[in-house]
Amino acid sequence: MWWRRLGRVVGLPSVVLAALLAASGCTGGAPPVAPTGVVTAVRVGTPEVSFTPVDPQPAPPLSLPPRFAGEVARVEVSRHGATKAFRIVPGEPLVSERTYTVEAACTAGTPSTGTSYAVYDAAPGVYGHGDPIYSRPFPCDGHVQRTMHLGLPPGPVQVDVRDLPPDAVAAYAVIHPE
Repeated sequence: MWWRRLGRVVGLPSVVLAALLAASGCTGGAPPVAPTGVVTAVRVGTPEVSFTPVDPQPAPPLSLPPRFAGEVARVEVSRHGATKAFRIVPGEPLVSERTYTVEAACTAGTPSTGTSYAVYDAAPGVYGHGDPIYSRPFPCDGHVQRTMHLGLPPGPVQVDVRDLPPDAVAAYAVIHPE
Protein backbone atom coordinates (compact mmCIF):
# COMPACT_ATOMS: atom_id res chain seq x y z
CA MET A 1 0.00 0.00 0.00
CA TRP A 2 1.06 3.59 -0.57
CA TRP A 3 1.32 4.47 3.12
CA ARG A 4 3.95 1.72 3.67
CA ARG A 5 6.15 3.31 1.02
CA LEU A 6 5.59 6.71 2.66
CA GLY A 7 6.64 5.20 6.02
CA ARG A 8 9.95 4.07 4.53
CA VAL A 9 10.59 7.52 3.05
CA VAL A 10 9.69 9.40 6.22
CA GLY A 11 11.36 6.87 8.47
CA LEU A 12 8.31 5.88 10.50
CA PRO A 13 7.22 2.30 11.05
CA SER A 14 4.25 1.53 8.83
CA VAL A 15 2.03 0.70 11.82
CA VAL A 16 2.58 4.17 13.36
CA LEU A 17 2.06 5.90 10.02
CA ALA A 18 -1.14 3.88 9.40
CA ALA A 19 -2.45 4.89 12.83
CA LEU A 20 -1.67 8.56 12.18
CA LEU A 21 -3.34 8.47 8.80
CA ALA A 22 -6.37 6.64 10.17
CA ALA A 23 -6.75 9.13 13.02
CA SER A 24 -6.63 12.02 10.58
CA GLY A 25 -9.17 10.41 8.29
CA CYS A 26 -6.71 9.78 5.45
CA THR A 27 -7.20 6.07 5.03
CA GLY A 28 -7.64 6.00 1.29
CA GLY A 29 -11.13 4.54 1.40
CA ALA A 30 -10.57 2.19 4.33
CA PRO A 31 -13.32 2.02 6.95
CA PRO A 32 -12.96 4.65 9.71
CA VAL A 33 -11.10 3.57 12.78
CA ALA A 34 -12.69 4.18 16.16
CA PRO A 35 -10.65 6.18 18.67
CA THR A 36 -8.55 4.07 21.02
CA GLY A 37 -8.70 6.31 24.07
CA VAL A 38 -5.82 8.53 23.05
CA VAL A 39 -6.79 12.12 23.81
CA THR A 40 -5.31 14.83 21.70
CA ALA A 41 -5.55 18.46 22.66
CA VAL A 42 -7.21 20.62 20.08
CA ARG A 43 -6.60 24.31 20.46
CA VAL A 44 -9.56 26.37 19.48
CA GLY A 45 -8.79 29.99 18.82
CA THR A 46 -10.90 32.77 20.18
CA PRO A 47 -13.29 33.98 17.51
CA GLU A 48 -12.95 37.55 16.43
CA VAL A 49 -15.74 39.72 17.75
CA SER A 50 -16.80 42.92 16.11
CA PHE A 51 -18.89 45.38 18.07
CA THR A 52 -20.65 47.25 15.33
CA PRO A 53 -22.83 50.07 16.62
CA VAL A 54 -26.35 50.28 15.32
CA ASP A 55 -26.41 52.98 12.71
CA PRO A 56 -29.22 55.43 13.36
CA GLN A 57 -31.78 55.35 10.62
CA PRO A 58 -33.52 58.41 9.26
CA ALA A 59 -36.21 59.35 11.72
CA PRO A 60 -39.71 58.48 10.55
CA PRO A 61 -41.77 61.54 9.61
CA LEU A 62 -43.93 63.02 12.34
CA SER A 63 -46.91 65.19 11.46
CA LEU A 64 -48.35 67.53 14.05
CA PRO A 65 -52.08 67.10 14.50
CA PRO A 66 -54.30 70.09 13.69
CA ARG A 67 -55.72 72.10 16.57
CA PHE A 68 -58.64 70.38 18.27
CA ALA A 69 -61.80 72.19 19.30
CA GLY A 70 -61.47 72.88 23.01
CA GLU A 71 -57.75 71.97 23.04
CA VAL A 72 -56.34 72.46 26.53
CA ALA A 73 -52.57 72.45 26.00
CA ARG A 74 -49.91 71.59 23.44
CA VAL A 75 -46.12 71.39 23.28
CA GLU A 76 -44.25 71.02 20.02
CA VAL A 77 -40.56 70.12 19.90
CA SER A 78 -38.34 70.50 16.87
CA ARG A 79 -34.63 70.04 16.31
CA HIS A 80 -32.49 73.06 15.52
CA GLY A 81 -28.92 71.87 14.93
CA ALA A 82 -27.65 70.30 18.13
CA THR A 83 -30.43 71.81 20.28
CA LYS A 84 -34.17 71.41 20.50
CA ALA A 85 -36.77 74.16 20.41
CA PHE A 86 -39.88 73.85 22.56
CA ARG A 87 -43.04 75.70 21.51
CA ILE A 88 -45.68 75.83 24.23
CA VAL A 89 -49.19 76.59 23.01
CA PRO A 90 -51.68 77.35 25.78
CA GLY A 91 -55.29 76.40 25.26
CA GLU A 92 -58.55 76.57 27.13
CA PRO A 93 -58.83 75.74 30.86
CA LEU A 94 -59.97 72.27 31.84
CA VAL A 95 -63.66 71.84 32.53
CA SER A 96 -64.77 69.84 35.57
CA GLU A 97 -66.54 66.54 34.98
CA ARG A 98 -65.06 66.20 31.50
CA THR A 99 -62.52 63.63 30.38
CA TYR A 100 -59.57 64.33 28.14
CA THR A 101 -57.20 62.57 25.79
CA VAL A 102 -53.46 63.14 25.71
CA GLU A 103 -51.75 62.37 22.42
CA ALA A 104 -47.97 62.17 22.46
CA ALA A 105 -45.45 61.19 19.80
CA CYS A 106 -41.73 61.44 19.23
CA THR A 107 -39.41 60.52 16.41
CA ALA A 108 -35.67 59.93 16.53
CA GLY A 109 -32.92 58.23 14.53
CA THR A 110 -32.71 55.50 17.17
CA PRO A 111 -36.05 54.55 18.76
CA SER A 112 -36.08 54.61 22.56
CA THR A 113 -38.48 53.99 25.42
CA GLY A 114 -37.36 56.57 28.00
CA THR A 115 -39.44 59.53 26.83
CA SER A 116 -42.43 60.74 28.83
CA TYR A 117 -44.97 63.52 28.95
CA ALA A 118 -46.12 65.37 32.03
CA VAL A 119 -49.18 67.51 32.74
CA TYR A 120 -48.57 70.48 35.07
CA ASP A 121 -50.80 72.98 36.79
CA ALA A 122 -50.48 76.19 34.77
CA ALA A 123 -52.12 78.59 37.21
CA PRO A 124 -50.30 81.94 37.40
CA GLY A 125 -47.25 81.67 39.65
CA VAL A 126 -47.46 77.86 39.82
CA TYR A 127 -46.33 76.61 36.40
CA GLY A 128 -42.85 75.17 36.51
CA HIS A 129 -43.00 74.59 40.25
CA GLY A 130 -43.85 71.30 41.88
CA ASP A 131 -44.59 67.83 40.66
CA PRO A 132 -46.71 67.04 37.62
CA ILE A 133 -50.40 66.31 38.02
CA TYR A 134 -50.01 63.33 35.71
CA SER A 135 -47.17 61.78 33.71
CA ARG A 136 -46.68 58.74 31.56
CA PRO A 137 -43.83 57.21 29.53
CA PHE A 138 -44.19 56.61 25.80
CA PRO A 139 -41.85 55.23 23.15
CA CYS A 140 -39.97 57.62 20.90
CA ASP A 141 -40.52 55.57 17.75
CA GLY A 142 -42.76 57.71 15.53
CA HIS A 143 -46.04 56.21 16.74
CA VAL A 144 -48.75 58.21 18.50
CA GLN A 145 -49.69 57.10 22.00
CA ARG A 146 -53.11 58.07 23.28
CA THR A 147 -54.10 58.19 26.93
CA MET A 148 -57.87 58.37 26.98
CA HIS A 149 -60.51 59.02 29.64
CA LEU A 150 -58.09 61.09 31.69
CA GLY A 151 -59.79 63.09 34.42
CA LEU A 152 -57.87 66.23 35.37
CA PRO A 153 -58.70 68.96 37.89
CA PRO A 154 -60.38 72.08 36.49
CA GLY A 155 -58.24 75.08 35.57
CA PRO A 156 -55.34 75.80 33.28
CA VAL A 157 -52.76 73.08 32.65
CA GLN A 158 -49.72 72.69 30.45
CA VAL A 159 -48.12 69.58 28.98
CA ASP A 160 -44.41 68.96 28.57
CA VAL A 161 -42.31 66.28 26.86
CA ARG A 162 -39.37 65.01 28.91
CA ASP A 163 -36.28 62.82 28.49
CA LEU A 164 -36.06 63.07 24.72
CA PRO A 165 -33.26 61.00 23.17
CA PRO A 166 -30.26 63.02 21.95
CA ASP A 167 -31.08 62.34 18.30
CA ALA A 168 -34.78 63.24 18.60
CA VAL A 169 -35.99 65.13 15.54
CA ALA A 170 -39.53 66.07 16.58
CA ALA A 171 -42.02 65.46 19.36
CA TYR A 172 -45.35 66.74 20.57
CA ALA A 173 -47.98 66.27 23.26
CA VAL A 174 -51.54 67.56 23.04
CA ILE A 175 -54.40 67.53 25.56
CA HIS A 176 -57.92 67.78 24.12
CA PRO A 177 -61.45 66.86 25.18
CA GLU A 178 -62.83 63.52 24.11
